[in-house]
Amino acid sequence: MGILSVSLVSFADFSSIGIIVGAVKGLNEGQGNIVARFGLKLLYSATLVSILSGIIVSLVI
Repeated sequence: MGILSVSLVSFADFSSIGIIVGAVKGLNEGQGNIVARFGLKLLYSATLVSILSGIIVSLVI
């Protein structure tokens, strides 16, 4: 149950990446375009962090 809870609150989905890109574009248009170009890399790294968090939770529980 703990591993599932950790994976559900992760930022490894397209909507979270869109929210991050939109927020950065609201602050600085140039930097927002750079973040938008790296959207898939952000999604990939967020997925890896989510998996790593699940592994750590499984070791603790």
